[in-house]
Amino acid sequence: MNMPTICFISNLFPSKSDPTFGSFVENSYQQLEKMGYYLRPPIVIDGRLKSVKKLLAYFKFIFSGLCALTLQKNDLYYFHYLTYSTLSLLPVLPFKKVKYIVNIHGDDLVGARLIHKIMGLPSSYILKHSVKVIVPSNYFKQKVLSLHPHISEKKIIISPSSGINSDIFYPKELVQKNDKKIHFGYVSRIDEGKGWQIMLQAISILKTDSPNLYKNLKLSVYGKGNQTKELTDMINNLNINETVTYYGAAQHRDLGAIFRSFDYFLFPTIRESLGLVAIEALACGTPVICSDIEPLTEFVVEGKNGHLFKKNSATQLSKNIEACYSISSDEYHNLANNSIQSVQDFESSKVMHDLNQNIRNCHLN
Repeated sequence: MNMPTICFISNLFPSKSDPTFGSFVENSYQQLEKMGYYLRPPIVIDGRLKSVKKLLAYFKFIFSGLCALTLQKNDLYYFHYLTYSTLSLLPVLPFKKVKYIVNIHGDDLVGARLIHKIMGLPSSYILKHSVKVIVPSNYFKQKVLSLHPHISEKKIIISPSSGINSDIFYPKELVQKNDKKIHFGYVSRIDEGKGWQIMLQAISILKTDSPNLYKNLKLSVYGKGNQTKELTDMINNLNINETVTYYGAAQHRDLGAIFRSFDYFLFPTIRESLGLVAIEALACGTPVICSDIEPLTEFVVEGKNGHLFKKNSATQLSKNIEACYSISSDEYHNLANNSIQSVQDFESSKVMHDLNQNIRNCHLN
């Protein structure tokens, strides 16, 4: 059987200036290549742009998508992001039958800002005419079904954001620590909804309430986003510079080593469609302390591979951090080993195999 030709379209993609922005989208593209499909050069917007450059980039992006949809002969179109990425599809659908898949991320389905609501107006129309809809978690599958009840459940594929690359995210060597210093880490976008403010407030609470513990605490922050300046300003204003270090964005290939350097991964996010960075941390044997929200509660179990705290509660997060100082090495090693075991089903080869079967079904039907 000839492998189908796929045109890949996404407004999220890494760039030299922001190598982590949309890295899992790039991983998805690379996985399709590994599956043996013939892929056109991806139609993407590289990284984040602002003002006039952003506007011009979108004009070019939409025009390129229109050309691909009307002039190219492709067996399947793969849209990564439900709203912005499908803009080129809207003027074509009324006049041409297009076989396409839509991969939903998060805010493109449940975003609360006005722009999200406006851009989401054609979503039902787009999803109705798709051959498959890919979501990252069971939680998001239920979200799609509740918001778009006309969508058949059989059309929805759960595929966890390209999974975890075991060549990068593998377990760390567990050793007995001779000091009481604990290294906490944050790796995520510095954007609205990620809860980084809650994390810094929790560190500030510990500085006031538990000064002896605070002296043995280290927090490393990696990421980039629209609120980077607010983050660095808050670190300075709370006077926690001696404990919190901001490193900027990290290359995807370096993330495994970064996760293995942490004793615990902090993930205070307010909303997620999956939470892939938490899964990657667990694969490295690093227990996760995160908000008690779905879908994180699908794979983080209190006391087994990490700890959960009430969303938006800096006080509860500070107590969870404090509790890390009262467990034995054996108890920590148990947490770490459970972390590794808990995410084995997310390994990229398994995720790729399952997705491949669904895409082949699209091509044959």
